[in-house]
Amino acid sequence: MQVNLLYYSAGLGFLVILTAGIAYFAFLRQHKNNTHESTNVTPFILENLRDAIIAVDGKDRITNINNAAKKWLGIKDNSVGISVFDILPQPDTFRKKWDIPNTIIKLEIVKNSQPAWFEASIRQLHRVDNALLGRVIVIHDITQEQELLEAELRRSAQLGLLEEVGRQVADSFNKTEILQRSIDAVVNRFGYAEAAISLLTNDNLLEVAAISGTQDFGFRPGYKQEMGKGIIGHTAAIRKTYISKHVADDPYYFSNDEHHGSAICVPILNEKDLFGVLYVESAESNAFDQEDATTLETLANQISASLQRALLYSRAQEHLRIMSTVQAVSRVISSSLDLETIFESVVKELKKNFGYTHVSIYLLKEDYLHIGAQIGYSEETMFRKIHISQGVHGRTVKTRKVQFIQDVTKEPIYLPADYNISSEICVPLLKDNIVLGTINVEGAADSPLTQSDVDMLSTLAIPIALAVDNARLHAQVREMAMTDAVSGLSNRHAFEETLNAEVERATRFGHHLSLIIFDLDSFKEYNDEWGHPAGDLRLKATADLVRNNLRKYDIAARYGGDEFAIILPNTDQSSALEFAKRLHHAAQAGTSETAIEGKGVAGYTISMGIASFPNDGNTLTTLLLAADHAALKAKRLGKNQIHLASDLKNNGQA
Repeated sequence: MQVNLLYYSAGLGFLVILTAGIAYFAFLRQHKNNTHESTNVTPFILENLRDAIIAVDGKDRITNINNAAKKWLGIKDNSVGISVFDILPQPDTFRKKWDIPNTIIKLEIVKNSQPAWFEASIRQLHRVDNALLGRVIVIHDITQEQELLEAELRRSAQLGLLEEVGRQVADSFNKTEILQRSIDAVVNRFGYAEAAISLLTNDNLLEVAAISGTQDFGFRPGYKQEMGKGIIGHTAAIRKTYISKHVADDPYYFSNDEHHGSAICVPILNEKDLFGVLYVESAESNAFDQEDATTLETLANQISASLQRALLYSRAQEHLRIMSTVQAVSRVISSSLDLETIFESVVKELKKNFGYTHVSIYLLKEDYLHIGAQIGYSEETMFRKIHISQGVHGRTVKTRKVQFIQDVTKEPIYLPADYNISSEICVPLLKDNIVLGTINVEGAADSPLTQSDVDMLSTLAIPIALAVDNARLHAQVREMAMTDAVSGLSNRHAFEETLNAEVERATRFGHHLSLIIFDLDSFKEYNDEWGHPAGDLRLKATADLVRNNLRKYDIAARYGGDEFAIILPNTDQSSALEFAKRLHHAAQAGTSETAIEGKGVAGYTISMGIASFPNDGNTLTTLLLAADHAALKAKRLGKNQIHLASDLKNNGQA
């Protein structure tokens, strides 16, 4: 193209010199009043030149004008003798350079709504003594050359756009950044009125993700439109490039204001899948052609590749984040067999790593889910216990499947614990297809939950369920190790651990503490008469009697043989005596036989001793000995009675 333009320029220079010479001789002949013009070739040459030729004298009056010039100026007569500035287009442009020797002026003239470009060369004519005779104006039509030049420049700009966008998005893995950089490059390179990228959402809408332009059409990121609506929706529906030469007449175009430009819309595809569309609008009509379509389609492919790369990077990062969370949770839960510690660790890790504001874990016991740990809910609104027939939790337990509620307002069984919630994910904790509990996450409207959250929580639920099962089994084993097999109460080892802890607590906080030790009266005789199996049943019945009279924080144990012990935290001697009387009466009421004085009823009535901290003993050993001696005293004094350790001290028998 550059070589052609050089040839053109050299040719034009020669043509200007030639026409100037011809015009000069014509000019001289006219001044000499040559009467033989019919035999002169000069007028013939001038009239048949395709370029417009105008000759003027020293006073800027037209002396000669050819047919091409008349046609260019739109005049019919020869206009000889009038001022050239009266007929020239854009005369001020000519006046500015009129006195510059051998100057060239470039003109753009609109004819029939189409631009045309011309190059006007002004040559001065001088006499031998260098006096100015006049000027010759040669006007050459360069429209075709100008269009080729502009097309070449535009093509160069298009290639530059692709190179620029490729360079700017190469180092980015952020979707929003990739889209905005691409749009800004389009606008900065070509100055379009508007350029935007809309992405396809999960609900099959097209949402503006990035927008730029020299004009504000009122659209903003987040604006959504339906598939098939508008040029953007139509392009997405047909998945082909769409060009609108005049948007004012386009059946798909819609806007809040009246526009008269043109538009082009290109689909952004991932193979056959639609990512979104690239939309460009120009303030000029008919501004886009097939080359623009090819350029923008190539750009759309670049954007698609960058989005795929960003998506893969995001997935990799998300996978790493999930794995790091799983590892963090696994480290904690593998180092603990305490359910409370496990649950608290899980909800804290989910909040720290994923920013969840509402997390809860429930443990299933019989037909109820019991809260294990939670973050985000107030004590007043949170559900501590949920029946498996209620809410999304209940459905999760029954179906053993993940429940993803994208809009809780449309879910009739949703149980609201916070009215700012918009979405919910409830995942069952399964071990061998048995539901152990649920893990539940809820999101507010400004941070809705997505399928990636479902995938992450489903992955995390596996080690959590395993940890819950291990902790549950460990608790069962520990409970068996700390439980008497016959009575079902704590065994002596568990009793001594608990009593030691309660003595330390009472010492630290100055609380009351009482201890009761009792045994069944004449239990050996009962065993001898009825046998050991019957004796075991009596022990179990006595344990049930004790359990039925215990308060929430009281601890009962089988101390050994037919002996039982009861720890009464925050209980002074008088309250302990009242408790002992109730238990003593209940034991006596459990038999139909009449208690024999000094013997009671074998296997039914009980002899009880009471010791209270700190008066009767301020250590585990002294308190235990005091209660044991008081029980022994009750047995020696006639069985079926209660004795206080303080009475032993008063009688000097401690």
